Amino acid sequence: MLPTPWRSQSVPDPARDYLVMASRLPLLSYRRIPHFLWLTLSVARQLEHTPGLIGYSVLAQPGRKTFWTLSAWTDRAHLGAFVGAMPHLAVMSRLRTHMGATRFTTWTVSGSSLPISWPDAIERLAKTPARGAAPED
Repeated sequence: MLPTPWRSQSVPDPARDYLVMASRLPLLSYRRIPHFLWLTLSVARQLEHTPGLIGYSVLAQPGRKTFWTLSAWTDRAHLGAFVGAMPHLAVMSRLRTHMGATRFTTWTVSGSSLPISWPDAIERLAKTPARGAAPED
């Protein structure tokens, strides 16, 4: 499946550095996909009004029970505020027991490098240790 187009929330300054965050979110069961999608709609709405967000994209691979996120932020403080705010905080809590081993990574890029390509993000995630006790497919 193709990723969603990059959704810009702010125009990046080409000379400034930004924080990029990528995630790999594998579900344990195909039965959880509709629930996962339903819950993540509220997170997508939250993103539309989140300060510090430059842009984002999502890649869904339902046949593999895997979902990916890619976003750029003005700084770590704004990313942290988003992660710790509702509804994202509640969604993470509700999905945690239905997830396999997740991967998250961050790195810094210049504004002239945005948006980040999916192959670059996936390669970086592949080099990142998985979190969680559940085995990956």
